[in-house]
Amino acid sequence: MEPLTTRESVQRISRGGATVDAQMRRRDRVLEILSEGLPALPSHLIELNGLLATSPVDLKRISQVIQSDPSLTGQVIHLCNSALFGLRRRVFKVEEAAILLGTDRLRTLVFTCYLMDSSNKWMQERAFHEHWRHSFTVAILSERVARAIHHPMPDQAYLAGLLHDVGKLPLLMVAAQDSTMTGLDIVLQPGDHLAAEREHFGLDHCEVGRWIGNSWEFYPCHIEVFGLHHNPAAAVHDPLLVGVVSVADHFCERKELLGAEKSSEILDADETSMGAHIRKCLPATASFERDNVERLLEPEYRNVIPLIAQSFSAVVSKKPDGAADLATSRVP
Repeated sequence: MEPLTTRESVQRISRGGATVDAQMRRRDRVLEILSEGLPALPSHLIELNGLLATSPVDLKRISQVIQSDPSLTGQVIHLCNSALFGLRRRVFKVEEAAILLGTDRLRTLVFTCYLMDSSNKWMQERAFHEHWRHSFTVAILSERVARAIHHPMPDQAYLAGLLHDVGKLPLLMVAAQDSTMTGLDIVLQPGDHLAAEREHFGLDHCEVGRWIGNSWEFYPCHIEVFGLHHNPAAAVHDPLLVGVVSVADHFCERKELLGAEKSSEILDADETSMGAHIRKCLPATASFERDNVERLLEPEYRNVIPLIAQSFSAVVSKKPDGAADLATSRVP
């Protein structure tokens, strides 16, 4: 079955394609997944989360906790050495990863490895690739935009961009259990389709993202990104960070939408809409900085896409049954 276009997905929902009973069943299932922990974090990750949030950081103990899970150790080292992180030298030990990446980025990397590993067990190959490819692209572009406008903590932009759509994971879990492709198409379609998500699932990925961020004790600025990247004007803790991720997310979604639909109407409006979105998301920045952001997005995106493809080919393989799987990683 061919994926629905954006318009077809939204039209199907607006025609009443999901009954109230079906919507409530999906909502209850999403809430059940959230209450169980998406899935429940193992005890060593709960301990690791606490260790990485303390100061001073006990690198020896962090290394011991990560190495207690051989699969996680391999994935962390493998992703550290991929083009996604752009380190200047190869990492061979977890302690090196903590020093080179910093504890905040290592924390996000550990959560990402865990989420990728757990999600590959139930996500369809298309959903796995599209979700994580978009997430890593937004992460890298967010950091580039943050540096262009001199945000004081560009690393936080990378972390927030990487997990900005974490709220989509429970929706994709529920969609994977559905006999139709409607839910999957709604969640994976580029653009702001929060209303269609609420119509189908009873809640949207931004609501779910806030719940996950609070549950896993992320910083308030990150929780705002999870919940407000489609509405940066409502941010309070760090409006600039939310605006940065919103710019990167919107640009990537435009590129994905253009690639999927090839609409001449969208092509004609693309440049003006992107400039307007940058102004809306970054109102407090100087006009020359916003102009710099608009100029850098296209070339940076072209540079990022090969890195994403190269890294995914290294860490992702295909299972015989068609589901996505993380390649078995060995410490170099």
